[in-house]
Amino acid sequence: MASPVLTTTEHGVPTTVFSANSHLVRPATAHDEKALRKLASISGVRPLAGRVLVAEVRGVVAAAISRADLRTIADPALAPAYLTAILRLRANALAAVARQPSLAERMREAVLGPRESEQLPLAA
Repeated sequence: MASPVLTTTEHGVPTTVFSANSHLVRPATAHDEKALRKLASISGVRPLAGRVLVAEVRGVVAAAISRADLRTIADPALAPAYLTAILRLRANALAAVARQPSLAERMREAVLGPRESEQLPLAA
């Protein structure tokens, strides 16, 4: 996985940048059920259900996000603080592709806003 990069902001403040592929993020499978229950127990919350993404740290599931409600759970002993942000980015990206598969159209909408719906004349 990619290593963090130390850089500076425009004001000269040092900061660390983590690439979006610094950890393995993948859809949860039935084999992750035990790990997801453990994460929920550690976090003191109810387990995630439905479509879930998990993030691994050194081959161990360290954090997860529900794609339905964007609720996250993480093991603070394993997951770096930024890992849930990476999960949110990935979940939001997958949702954007589901809404509009065309990258060109998503970029156009981001700059110009959504297209106005075209009203077709009604047949007589």
